[in-house]
Amino acid sequence: MSKQQILFVDDEPLVLQGLQRTLRPQRGEWNMVFVESGAQALEHMAVQPFDVIVSDMLMPMMNGAQLLKEVVRRYPATVRMVLSGHADKELVSQCVGVAHQFISKPCDPEYLKALVKNACQLAGGLMDVEVKQVLGTIDRLPSAPEVYLDLRDALARPEVDTRRLGAIIQRDPGMTAKTLKLVNSAFFGMRKSVSDPQEAVAYLGIDIVRTLVLSNGIFEVSSPIPTRVFQVAEVWRHSLAVARVAKTIAQLEGLSPACQREAYAGGILHDIGVLVLASSFPDLYDQVAETVQVQTEPLMTAEEWVFGVSHAEVGAYLLGLWGLPASLLEIVRLHHQPLAILGEAFSPALAVHVADVICGGEAEDSVLFGAADFDPELLRRPWIRERLTDWRTASAAALQQGNL
Repeated sequence: MSKQQILFVDDEPLVLQGLQRTLRPQRGEWNMVFVESGAQALEHMAVQPFDVIVSDMLMPMMNGAQLLKEVVRRYPATVRMVLSGHADKELVSQCVGVAHQFISKPCDPEYLKALVKNACQLAGGLMDVEVKQVLGTIDRLPSAPEVYLDLRDALARPEVDTRRLGAIIQRDPGMTAKTLKLVNSAFFGMRKSVSDPQEAVAYLGIDIVRTLVLSNGIFEVSSPIPTRVFQVAEVWRHSLAVARVAKTIAQLEGLSPACQREAYAGGILHDIGVLVLASSFPDLYDQVAETVQVQTEPLMTAEEWVFGVSHAEVGAYLLGLWGLPASLLEIVRLHHQPLAILGEAFSPALAVHVADVICGGEAEDSVLFGAADFDPELLRRPWIRERLTDWRTASAAALQQGNL
């Protein structure tokens, strides 16, 4: 197995020396290069590809944001990380669109190793190079127009509170993903992973959300995506329906409030890979939709024929790049593999799978989601069969009421 290529950039020689000492045990797995400027970094990248670049922020001549912006343009498949001791609002603004993750100085060596190792695993995946390059350039995802307008309207009101903002943001997959990316970065010094968009907004605060939305364009309203066979609005509607139903089922099964919120977040994010592929490759995704519609093939199978990868893998890859909690990555990656998430206890991941199938079965007019059915092996579990009628009844009520 070939070693991962890691590039560290910092204008302070003592910092680089410290990194070299700290990371010396990783030499068996990583080939590491340490340079003192953005210009030197680009020179090395022109000679050999790097899986991950970790850059300081405040450097003379070319700062970290400028360097990573150039890396996005030239080498989009490289995972980009900022390692910096400065975390003011200006830094946040500069890094929003160019860094996948942010690490604060001083950094615990084991934490740094874990983050870079995780980034290496993502970068070393078997994903098609073109798909990986596209994912490397994505810094935001299109938002449902009505949700985006609701958010802007709410932010324009002086009396708005974080609960209201969170309730709006959690209706949209792209907004949820980007908000969780920000709050789980070291910008904000969180000591735990956050998987609830409402909690994320409460932690960020109204002023930061307003600045990022109105001044930095962290979210964007979707331009029409030129697919012919299906409309991307299907993805937004289905994701919101699955989120509502997953939370309802989790509540019905007696899961904790935190697990209920995780089921909701997993539901809103579970098909984010569809949104990514359809918006990035509309013509190819039309081929996927036609295959599902005409040949009645499962969506995952059709995607693998066209892209060599499924929306579940794409979604988990992107959210992994963005540093979202591992529990959400598992939900996204395995939401079509119920046997892989089936444990002794009911879980948010299983709630999302069940909700996905139930909502798909209700969407008979949907090109992508109308042919869902349960895995026969799953239905051989007596407790699944016994609970299915109650789940369907509760799901119908939740969708009718529009409960969150």
